[in-house]
Amino acid sequence: MRLLQVINLARDYLGLGVIGLIFIGIIYILFFRKFFKNHVKANIKKVIVFCILFCYIVIVIGATIFIRAGVYEHANLHLFSSYIEAWNNYSKSYWRNIILNILMFVPFGFLLPLFSEKFKKCYITLSLGFLFTLGIETTQYITKRGIFEVDDIMNNFIGALIGYSLVMFILLIISKEKTKLKSLKLIIYILPTLIAIFAGYKINNAYNMQEFGNLSSNYNYKYDMSKVSLKSNVKIYDNEDKQKMVYKLKRLSADEALEFAENFFEKLETEVDKSNIVIHNNEIMYSSIDDRYKMTVYLNGGVYNFTDYKCNDKLINQDMDEESVKKVLNDYNVGQYNHSQFEQEIEDREKLSSYNFRVDLDEKDNKLIDGYLNINQFNKILSIYNYIYTYNPYGKYKIISEKEAYNKLKEGKFNSYELYNIKSILIRSIKLCYQLDSKGYYQPVYRFECTIDGDGRSIFIPALEDIK
Repeated sequence: MRLLQVINLARDYLGLGVIGLIFIGIIYILFFRKFFKNHVKANIKKVIVFCILFCYIVIVIGATIFIRAGVYEHANLHLFSSYIEAWNNYSKSYWRNIILNILMFVPFGFLLPLFSEKFKKCYITLSLGFLFTLGIETTQYITKRGIFEVDDIMNNFIGALIGYSLVMFILLIISKEKTKLKSLKLIIYILPTLIAIFAGYKINNAYNMQEFGNLSSNYNYKYDMSKVSLKSNVKIYDNEDKQKMVYKLKRLSADEALEFAENFFEKLETEVDKSNIVIHNNEIMYSSIDDRYKMTVYLNGGVYNFTDYKCNDKLINQDMDEESVKKVLNDYNVGQYNHSQFEQEIEDREKLSSYNFRVDLDEKDNKLIDGYLNINQFNKILSIYNYIYTYNPYGKYKIISEKEAYNKLKEGKFNSYELYNIKSILIRSIKLCYQLDSKGYYQPVYRFECTIDGDGRSIFIPALEDIK
């Protein structure tokens, strides 16, 4: 979930929280003030903190339960599996989910000690924080509006601890208390925040120090294979001292991407509108000065998609042969890979004509080429998606054998991709192929084509030996 989505959710449920506060206020004025003559006058500070706390709780419940459909049926009881998954993928979205789960409960630990003196006792506030997150996860599981995850409970608890520590640190600083233990208490209170920051730094530093990136196909936790029937229809070899090439995907700079777009548009007798360039993470979007053409260039690999919004002629239609499609691509100055496989893409929409040129891991001229090129037209809109990647050789490295990869599968060291309660795995074939890691390297992996509980699925086992 992106930060903007979180802000929008908070805004949506804030209104509900305010309505709830108004209702509570009406009940208090109409009943409690009338029937309890000796009621204690409300402390304005407590009222303000209570209002913030109430709205916060409404937002958290709304964001964790009510925005989801009741489609989840499982629980993840593997501690730290979300961290391992974030490490294997090493993308902003995975780490963002962990960080947001921590930050979501910081206000809980921060606000309670401001509301009442008794919540300044650590065990009370943290116990309530644990019970609150446990209640959310249990409700998600019962209503099927989320997966019960022990990592979520841990992250929420860490957030409550950080919030509690920060508010106690601030309260102690502004207090006039002068004791010998004040400095020690300040260190203890700030310690959880410092540990969290230090842990984030060490994880990022460890990632930057390693030679290659991480593979999403690596396992997040060991699958329990004790009740799984594992069989193979193919012979598994124990090949030793085998090496395989690792390839590197070239990354364009912003200047190189702009030069590519300018050359592309120049061949179409137009120019890039430099006042309308949009940069978003690893991609840059360009428009022509007449706003007819748009192009997105992806910095990783230099692939791109291109759209002609005013293609008055029906250049792409159904039942075209390969040479006719190539001619249209040439008119747009788009080349094709010689050893690609030509195919027509069948679509439900009658007005859409679509064709592909596919390349499947072709090692040629000491390079690896993989991907596809698609051209399609819908009415006057013609689109080209050139996702054919060219990987340059980086070096040869020793890989594990098929048998070693099979033993990892046998031990449950594979990514199950949310497969639960597997009963049987039948291996139909084993192939050494490639996967892109998080740093842009194409690493060799073993692909086990399997039948898992009657369904055809692939299991990937990273092939590189551990590199120190």
